[in-house]
Amino acid sequence: MDKFQFYLPTRIIFEKGCLSRIGEVASKYGKKCFLMTMGEFATKYGFTEYILEKISERELSVYLYDEVEMNPTEKGVNKITELFVDSGCDVIIAFGGGSVIDAAKAVSLLAKLGGKIGDYYFPNVVDKELYPIIAIPTTCGTGSEVTKYAIITEDETGKKKTVLGDTLLPRVALLDSNTLKYLTKGIISSTGADVICHCIESFTSNKRSPFSDMFAVESAKVAFECLPRAFNGDEEAKERMLYASCLGGAAINTAGTTAAHALGYYLSSRYHIPHGVATVMFLPHIIDYEMEAIKGRIEELSYGSRLNVPAEQFTMKLSEILNQVGVPKSLEELGIKVDDKDTIVQEGLSFRRNLENNPVKLEEKDLTTIVERAFKGR
Repeated sequence: MDKFQFYLPTRIIFEKGCLSRIGEVASKYGKKCFLMTMGEFATKYGFTEYILEKISERELSVYLYDEVEMNPTEKGVNKITELFVDSGCDVIIAFGGGSVIDAAKAVSLLAKLGGKIGDYYFPNVVDKELYPIIAIPTTCGTGSEVTKYAIITEDETGKKKTVLGDTLLPRVALLDSNTLKYLTKGIISSTGADVICHCIESFTSNKRSPFSDMFAVESAKVAFECLPRAFNGDEEAKERMLYASCLGGAAINTAGTTAAHALGYYLSSRYHIPHGVATVMFLPHIIDYEMEAIKGRIEELSYGSRLNVPAEQFTMKLSEILNQVGVPKSLEELGIKVDDKDTIVQEGLSFRRNLENNPVKLEEKDLTTIVERAFKGR
């Protein structure tokens, strides 16, 4: 049997309506809360007011920062860190999607250890105790509430950089499907695609283990069944996707991601394509390209997740699901310039952490073939 290590200290509370417990939970970690949101969504639908009310009921003080940017930048997290330090807060509440939770991790790190965020980029690993984070995801994707990763955009280059370490993990994740009620179809589609990438990439990665496989298979089973229903407004399916997202996050927290993420980062930083869509554009082509080497793993995932097709038909079924939720079929349809092909490849090659975790060693010529196929479409 494969040897493995598994570490997930995050306390997960999965319950419709559990947002009402935010004051109770926060009181266990501090007396002054720093609430981070992306503003318009949280305010428009009354979530900000509700959270502030529940915090005040526990006689905790709170500082509200509601201007977290999509795809947090070095400049952005530096600004928030200054405000956090000046506020005297001792616990961070991150209410939002992956961008908000990743920004909260960066703020917790910089406020506690000082320096610049660039000082902590991988291959550095954060291992010092940080300010506690309570993560409340508002999308059914990313899984950032249970991962040791934070993705930050480098100001000078616009490139995605990774900060990682076990102490970045939130202390608590409140998973309340009521926060998903107002999600647009586009957000459900893109974050759901991210869930699918997480479960497939982790299941085929070099760092996979029996424990990560367990999370990946269950995540895939739920996502394959529920994503189209969630896309069409089924509230119960949205709740199930929130569960699948958390499982996928737990899987990549141990097993990591692979080549699809390496190639997708450029689309997100250069074209501002939602992360899940950017990544899944390459995933079917990578699976087909590597099929000879990963056939057994793909078949195991197919039947374990109840997709129930031979490995050779896996990407066809995957494409059917992606088509049902409106994911573009090709990079051309997504609006990516063909002239950028070589840049996508070179940027992908720079993400060595992802490529070294890939089950097949991919060189420049391999990535070029995969990118060319992604331009043609699935």
